[in-house]
Parts: sequence; structure tokens; C-alpha cells
Amino acid sequence: MDGRTATATLLALLLLSGILFFFRLGTPGLFDADEPAYAQAAREMLTTGDWITPHFNGRPRFDKPILFYWLITLSYRVFGVTEFAVRFWSALAGVTLVLLVAWTAGRWFGPPADLWAGLAFATNPLTAFLARAAVTDMLLTLFVTVAILAGVEVLEGSRQAGRWAMIGWAAMGLAVLVKGPVGLLIPGMALGGSLLVCREVRGGMARLVPWGGPLLFAAITLPWYGLALGANGWAFVDGFVIKHHVTRYMGVVSSHAGPIWFYLPVVLIGFFPWSGFLPRALWHAVTVARRRESGEPAGRLLIVCACWVAGVFLFFSLAGTKLPSYLFPAFPAMALLAGASAISNGKLIRQRRIGCQFSIDADRMPRWLERLAPWLIGLTGGTLALGVGMIPWILETVRPLAGGVLEGVAPPVGLAWWLAALLTLGTASGLLARGPWRPAFLSAMMVLFLLTAEVAVAPRAYAMLQGPLREFTEDARVILGVQGTLVAYGLNAPTIVFYAHRRVTPLGPASPEGADQLRRLLEAGRPVVVITRSVHAPRLDGVSGLFRLKSRGGYAIYSSLRRAMGNFK
Repeated sequence: MDGRTATATLLALLLLSGILFFFRLGTPGLFDADEPAYAQAAREMLTTGDWITPHFNGRPRFDKPILFYWLITLSYRVFGVTEFAVRFWSALAGVTLVLLVAWTAGRWFGPPADLWAGLAFATNPLTAFLARAAVTDMLLTLFVTVAILAGVEVLEGSRQAGRWAMIGWAAMGLAVLVKGPVGLLIPGMALGGSLLVCREVRGGMARLVPWGGPLLFAAITLPWYGLALGANGWAFVDGFVIKHHVTRYMGVVSSHAGPIWFYLPVVLIGFFPWSGFLPRALWHAVTVARRRESGEPAGRLLIVCACWVAGVFLFFSLAGTKLPSYLFPAFPAMALLAGASAISNGKLIRQRRIGCQFSIDADRMPRWLERLAPWLIGLTGGTLALGVGMIPWILETVRPLAGGVLEGVAPPVGLAWWLAALLTLGTASGLLARGPWRPAFLSAMMVLFLLTAEVAVAPRAYAMLQGPLREFTEDARVILGVQGTLVAYGLNAPTIVFYAHRRVTPLGPASPEGADQLRRLLEAGRPVVVITRSVHAPRLDGVSGLFRLKSRGGYAIYSSLRRAMGNFK
């Protein structure tokens, strides 16, 4: 691979991903529920000085391990307690992954696979969303990707195999500190599956597991897990291990259920438009495995990528709790496969050779498989365009059923039609194009689509979904000052805790204890502000000593101070 071309490609991808992931990263505000929960837990870590047990609203939070909280506190010290600081690490990890995927594709497949693989990872909807969100998925994906690619270097007999092995074990240790055992499981499925396919289990495992690797892994992970267990005892086991790992996999947590085929549309839409190239690329990987060509570097990487995608897809398809982001650790592998598949005339094989590493007969590819890519891209793009174009009609249809959430929300007719037209014209142009112009047109379409989403869609979504809560929280800060009690009544909204800069008392409307506790708070004589959903407003309207200030967007705010009503007339 020409060094100048490779460097220029990486610089172009650095610029593009930097714009996509960092442009206006601090706006809009944080979305419930994960973003403000991580943000507030990190702020409380700075305030309390407890670097072992994360706390949210004064209570231990065992949802995830510690590393992400540590990193956010670090960015707080550099950038201040801002939305940009909370999202910084996801964006940085996203840019790093784009460059890593492109560098890997160029190293094993040659140009222009590096460019197309980098674009495939940078310009799909799920990557763009997670790179701009304060969640753990992007960091987890970065570390497991480093671990898997380091394992490929080891299996290919690199002259620095020992160093690569230690890098892989260190990366798995960091992944486990980000999101738990899945950080070890995913590399194990990708690399272990490839060894089974290639019938190299004994020799491959001996190279992948040097004596120092597990020791380094233990040195990275065990100190925090041991300290957290010692500090919290059974509460840590019950909250972290049982609830957020065993129960989350075996059962359904937070109503996030889904059918066995849940991740098929996640791939088609979340990885659009590059998902259309995946069937051909996976066929190629299977062909390589059947012909025992894994001894070639490019063949090895294709098999690892296929096992990587299959392992993540099957493992999480069998889980009881399902979220689109669970599949994201497989996206670097999908991008590598799509990048190879996009080479020259939309065919997987460039001059019947991948990266000039080994040959394979392109004519053996089934004709229907050759035709599948444009059909998948066209159908998915058309469905997305239709769905986006119907958003104004959908909003008007569900407005009476939305419990006031859509009150005052004007249907974004112009924006919806612009996005629908962009998807339609971009998809059509990509399908009509030939050779390298096809991925080029598709990439341009996605860049425009994602930038429009960042500039125009995200602020509107925030104003509709979070705007009333943010407004009422700011009102509560003004009313209460440094004294008084802020109550979230029948409402789990970490946004209130983060933007209120104070402890929030959660009360449940369904329990008598909640009503009794609210009555005691009002009788104590200190100022009380209650934020609740509009559906609970009838219960509070009859509470003596509590006055409704205003309602908007499906929420209502109350105060025990009658004089506060004058500010909201």
C-alpha cells in the first residue's frame, strides 16, 4: 500500500469523523436516562471523593464498572462539568475506531478498502448516534476491537507477537472495566470461533494465552472489583452481578424485550447503507474457510470478522434483554467486511484477489447474491425515506394519545420531507452508480443525513422530549434556592437530578407510603417543589398546601409556596 495514499486516507477520515462526532457535541442537553445518570454519578464522585463506588442521587449505582466514571471525572477537570465533557470520551473513541478500522483494512486488504471500511464505520446511523452519546458502548467497542485485532496479529505470527498478545489482554482488561465480562467474552467468541473454524485450537490458544497475559488482565481488573466488593458486600453482588448481568441476560430488565429476530432490522437500519454489502462479504469469508485459505493474512481477518459478527449477533439474540446498542461491538467487523466488499464495481473480489494475498474465483459467487446488495440497500433506504416522510402525519395521529407530550409541537414537515428526499435521491444515485462511485454516493448521502440530524433533528427532539423537564428543573432551582426539597413524583428522570444540582426525593404515586411521605414533607414547613407527569396531576391537585404552577409537554410542576404562583401566571 502506498504510504502517501494511506496517510491521506487516514487524514481525510480523521477530518470527516471529527466533524461528524465532535461538531456541536455539547448541544443539545443530556437525554434521559443514561446520559444524565452517568454525568451525575461522575459529578458525585468528584464531590464525595469516593473513587470506588459510583453514586447517583446519593445512592450506590452498580449498573456498570468504574472506568467510564473515572474518565468523565477526568474530562470534568479539563472542560468543566458540561455536556461536552460528558460526551467527550465517546466521540474520541469513535474517531479512534474509524482510524483503526481504516488502518486495518488498508493493512490486510489494500486500497481502497481502507477508505470504504473507514467510511462504512463512520457514516452509519448507530455509530454516529453512539459517538455523540455519553454511554459506554463506544469505549467497549474500541477496547474489544483492539483486543481482537491484536489477536489476529498474534495468530499471523507477527515478529512482535508477544507484545501484541499483551496489548490484547490489556485491552480486554479495560473492556471489562468499562462494561463487565462481555469485554472478555466478545474477543473470546471472535478469536476462539476462528480457531475452531480453522482447526487450530491447540496451537492458536497457546499463542493467544501467554503466561503474562492473564496476569496483566488480572492486574487491571481485580483491584477495582475487589475493592468494590469489599466496600459494598452483597449489595455489589446483587446489583452488579445478578441484576445487571445474570438477570439482564436471562430475563428482561427495564422492559427492553424483543423477539429472536430483533437484531436483523438493527443491522439493516443501524448499519445502513453498508448493510447491503454484508451478505456477499460473509459468503466470501465462508468460502475462504471452506477452502482452508486462512493461512493467508487477509483470509484470517475475514474469518475472524465473520466469527466476530456471528458471535455477537447470536449471543445477544438469545438474551432476554435487548437493545440496539448491544450489537454495536460487531460494527467494526461489519465495516471491515463491507470495506472489502465495496472494492471495485461493487464486487467483493478486486481483480479476483483480496489485497493480492490469495486468489479466489469470482465467478463462483451465486448470481442472486450479487444482486442482493442493491436490493437490500434500495429496500432499506426506501423504507427509511417513507418512515421519515411520514413523521409529521404520525405525530398528528398520536397527538391525542401522547398524554400532552406533543402539546405545542409543530409537525416538522419541511425537515421531514428534506430528509426523505435526501434518502431517496442518495439511495437511487448510489444504486445507479457503478464501481467506486456507488459507495461514494452512499457516503455523501449519509454525511448530509447525519449532519442534518445533528443540526436540526437533535435539538427538536430534545425540546420535545426533555425540554419541559429541563425548564421545570431550572424553575425548581430558582424557587428553592439552597433550601427546600425537590420531589420527583412517579418519575424516573435523571435529568432532574443532574440539572437541579441537588438531591432529589423520588416518590411513587402508587404506594400509600409515597403519599404519606409527601404529606410529611409539606407539614415540615420547608419549601417543596414537585415535578411529575401530567397523568399524576389529578392526585396532586387535591393535596392541601400544594399549588400547581404550570403544565407542559406531559409534565407538571407544583410548589408549596403560594407566592411562586405569581412568577408563572
